[in-house]
Amino acid sequence: MQCLCFKEFPGQCVGCPEYTEMHVDQAAEFALVTALGTFYPPQFSGKIVKECKKYHKRKVEYIT
Repeated sequence: MQCLCFKEFPGQCVGCPEYTEMHVDQAAEFALVTALGTFYPPQFSGKIVKECKKYHKRKVEYIT
């Protein structure tokens, strides 16, 4: 049985146990891209990945 969530994502999901936020620094991604031999100019300083595992919702916010 599939359940529905009527909360506004991600604003009302902060207290939910299924909700996670992950902060990703651009330095880690830059090292990976450099190792692959591709170069691109830095466009942002990092990002925050907001995700709800149970209801399969995901949002990426870039920090400039």
